[in-house]
Amino acid sequence: MDAIWQDWEQAAVENKLREAIVGSDQTVKEKLEALIARTEADEIIAVTDTWDHADRLESCRRVAEIARGIEMNSTNSRKMEVGAASAT
Repeated sequence: MDAIWQDWEQAAVENKLREAIVGSDQTVKEKLEALIARTEADEIIAVTDTWDHADRLESCRRVAEIARGIEMNSTNSRKMEVGAASAT
């Protein structure tokens, strides 16, 4: 891509992908925990760019399962809340 895109285009793409989390369940868990620790987020919005609807649903199910196991660092040490999401 270096030969065909402008510097601003590369910067825009890299900025958008900077927080992308991709990988095995363990990798996703570790990267989500790092993101939460770094940003002190109490909510995560996950986006799955998958064409097949069944694959999107499976991805959402897996992310929800991973998120349920993440301990939040707060005064009440609550677990991450997982809400229903539309995978349409």
